[in-house]
Amino acid sequence: MMNSTENTRNTAEVQTLCNAIEARLPSRLKLFVKLSKEYANAPVHTMTVGNVMGSMRGLPCMLWEISGTDKAGITYHGKSLRELQTLLPRWRGSEQVSPEAMLWYLYTATMPTRAELEHFTADLAARAELPADVEEFCDGLSRDIPCALQMIMCLARCSPHSKFNGALLSGVPKTQIWRHALEDALDGIVWVPMITSRIYNNKYRGGASLAPLDPSADIAQNFAIRMGRAEDTDFIELIRLYWALHMDHGANASAHSMRLSGSAWTDPWLTMSSGLISGTGILHAGAITQSLRYNKAMTAALGADPTPEAVEAYICRSLEGGQVVPGYGHALLRGVDPRLEPIVRFIQTHDVPAASPDGGAMLRLIARTSTIVPDVLRRHVPKMKNHAPNVDSLSGCVMHAHGLDIDIILVVMACSRGMGGMAQYVWDRALGVPIERPLSITMEQILDSTKAKL
Repeated sequence: MMNSTENTRNTAEVQTLCNAIEARLPSRLKLFVKLSKEYANAPVHTMTVGNVMGSMRGLPCMLWEISGTDKAGITYHGKSLRELQTLLPRWRGSEQVSPEAMLWYLYTATMPTRAELEHFTADLAARAELPADVEEFCDGLSRDIPCALQMIMCLARCSPHSKFNGALLSGVPKTQIWRHALEDALDGIVWVPMITSRIYNNKYRGGASLAPLDPSADIAQNFAIRMGRAEDTDFIELIRLYWALHMDHGANASAHSMRLSGSAWTDPWLTMSSGLISGTGILHAGAITQSLRYNKAMTAALGADPTPEAVEAYICRSLEGGQVVPGYGHALLRGVDPRLEPIVRFIQTHDVPAASPDGGAMLRLIARTSTIVPDVLRRHVPKMKNHAPNVDSLSGCVMHAHGLDIDIILVVMACSRGMGGMAQYVWDRALGVPIERPLSITMEQILDSTKAKL
């Protein structure tokens, strides 16, 4: 689906992604220089002690090219997720937004033409084979190492292949370094899913021979091929949905980690590794697996269709035990997470595999509890600023219901976050964003400064 008013460019003009970034760059550089010079001393926000003590929460200080966040949610180049679900094109035969189309939009702020989407996807498919030394390293890892840790190590092993590092060593001008960062980013778009499928194959399929890739397919289909699920169209559609949804959500912990590492001109591979390290924390993407474990335990205890009273009693026992009820609330959003709507729609239109009866029961339970738990939390945790379900309440659970073990889910999600993080990385290099270097301040300094102003 594509709205002609959103894409008036001549469809015969097929740009590469590099060409499209090049076309946008002069106007963005002009604005960057204008803000840096003419408005350098203009106030943006009154920073409070609360901002400092709250680890910068709510402080609008992270320059972000591909999206903007506020309490209502996130917009990508001024458009909401719901708008993009309508405007962005689909891959051939798919009902879901194409992850490649979403990536193109994040990089360029334009909707790709059909020809551009096809050309971009073909370029990515041509990059999909991993270097032999990376394959050998991945295959040599012990199967008892958690999947996320395997990925972190494999990303580090990709670093010697960095074209960005090579350009730095050869003295490429600073104004041109973004092109080499883009080459690493494009490789990463397909290498990370291929490494993920290799980790999965080694850990869950006994190292079975990997099927050949399809050069005419998109990333999600080639990922499914390498996962041994080439004919599982529901799984392929789920991957397309998740990767398009989770590429970027502003300057959260994993994105900020990548921004911080990248600002020091750390290469893209090690930068992605830093993002995944942050993502493993249960206060960030690790909440996906925490929510899955919580919902599995609740399903085992209550079944798929408990009474509201049984749900409330279960939630209260968790709260009384000092536990957080995962899958509800958000550090930024003050309403329902907009990423939930397309996931719920997917659940309603795609059956859970017959081989996953427990997964189906868990999804039925979540559908029931999502209307009960917010009210329970309002009454029992009144200081909580948002009691609505967030995307973590379903993300891992749907993946698990469609056959993924809990240990691999975070890595599958990280494929998408790495894609979006690298879009920001490339733009940071293109704009010349400097290294992050905030001042540190002690509590005594804060107290002295505050007293002086009272």
